[in-house]
Amino acid sequence: MSENDTADGTATTAPFADEAVQPSGEKPITFKISDKVVVASDPSSPEAEAIAALRTHLLSHHVDRGRRGLAVCSPSGGSGTTFVSVNLAVSLARAGIKTLLIDANLREPSLHRMIVPSRDMPSLKDALIDSDTEYGSVIQENVLPNLSLIYSGGKSSHAQELLSGARFKTLLDLCMREFGVTIVDTPASNTNADGRRIASVVRHAIIVARKDWTYVADVNTLIDELRSDKVNVVGTVYNEY
Repeated sequence: MSENDTADGTATTAPFADEAVQPSGEKPITFKISDKVVVASDPSSPEAEAIAALRTHLLSHHVDRGRRGLAVCSPSGGSGTTFVSVNLAVSLARAGIKTLLIDANLREPSLHRMIVPSRDMPSLKDALIDSDTEYGSVIQENVLPNLSLIYSGGKSSHAQELLSGARFKTLLDLCMREFGVTIVDTPASNTNADGRRIASVVRHAIIVARKDWTYVADVNTLIDELRSDKVNVVGTVYNEY
């Protein structure tokens, strides 16, 4: 089972498709929303209700206190960080919060399976590799009302080096200034240090644990590691889906 099994598989899509604004002469990118985005496909489901409760908690204990960034972390693969990240971002956007979702998982990215673009586009990896890539060009604006996205751009064999570079921190700082909330999806922390690096830049994190899958000891270890990195752990999400 991989880090984002909850987002894997063939994307059956809702009929929604929106277009991002593109430079003159380029064909607009369209986006299809997978049924895995339950806050859009089945808003009365238990999963969507649980995401709404998480959104309410974060609005009162995080966003309303001026905290603009949140890394979604997990100690092990298969916990469902992408499922939580995407649904939480869509839920916040629906509440009127200007939201940015970044797929910073350069190991096993999955955002593109849940919100499916019609073609490739400038990505996080492009911005980190190429200093000539403008940061604004990698942001897909208003994919849904109040929701913008940065796709990973695929796997990288140099993920840790890219995420440790100055361009990643500069991009994140820019995003957290421009958006009401920036949600960052991260890879599992038991196989690499990417999640800890991302969380240290964002400065706030939630941890996703999965029922009958994640060990409590691993969650506690990750909490201790993040706190040693001076990351504020906002809470733990117990994912039963």
